[in-house]
Amino acid sequence: MAYSKVFIEAVEKHLKFHRIIGDTLSISNRNLKSYVLKFQEKANIYADGIIGPETLWELQFPLVLSSKKLNWVRCEADKIVGIDGFNSFLFREDAAARYNLIRKEVLRLGGSITSSGGKRELTANVNEYRSSKSMHYVGLAFDLSITSGFFDPQRDPFVIVENKIKSGPYWKVYCRAPGGDAMTLNAVYWESWGSGITKKIEITGNFIDFTDLAGKHGFHPIPPRSGFLRGSNKKYLSSEWWHFQANDLLVPMFSQFGIELLKIEDYSPQYLKHVNSKIWNNKKVVYKQNWW
Repeated sequence: MAYSKVFIEAVEKHLKFHRIIGDTLSISNRNLKSYVLKFQEKANIYADGIIGPETLWELQFPLVLSSKKLNWVRCEADKIVGIDGFNSFLFREDAAARYNLIRKEVLRLGGSITSSGGKRELTANVNEYRSSKSMHYVGLAFDLSITSGFFDPQRDPFVIVENKIKSGPYWKVYCRAPGGDAMTLNAVYWESWGSGITKKIEITGNFIDFTDLAGKHGFHPIPPRSGFLRGSNKKYLSSEWWHFQANDLLVPMFSQFGIELLKIEDYSPQYLKHVNSKIWNNKKVVYKQNWW
């Protein structure tokens, strides 16, 4: 198996921390297995040279405990009359910096960013709409107000379009903004929260391609959940058009949910286990393997 450059760099950083390799040595796909074997033997775990969840945890856990913590940062959002939502988001500080760049551009063009929240409290209920390994727990996701689009595309701050490009995201989200580009959008909408019937209408106006702008700063959308995609009894809360997450701050096949939690101020293994053991039990899931 050939690993990506960012994966190799992440492993190399951690092998240097554990003094398996010197500061001037570099690793590659050719010599990676032999150094991983040395690490596994030193860590007294099963030594096969394969970088599975246990090896990833043993690599990262000591370093994250000794590293400087990331703060929670409050970022502004827009309250709009008639639309439910908050006037801010709470992010992990590295994600906050990226979000603020998105907001700066939206405001420059006369648009607004609504909020249904960023950080999710560890005590929040888990249900069919909320994963126990959500990016919200690690401060890497935000939800636009779930009532700021999809029901009135001729007036809503956000207009939702089904993406025609198979390799792209399921939804394309556009932000209404006087300084945006003139566009004609084939908007999807429901007439009411529980209708379950998707309709389309052609909308002309000035918009920012919010999905594209967010992607430029490392935030990416997710597809709808099964509750929205089924043939009948569709659930609006499963549509997920409003959700964006900072995937670019994670390393595919390397980053683990528990490690990302431990990067944040006031989060310790003991605290996380005590407050919500169901969430902490997901600590070793791996991004792009069993955590998305």
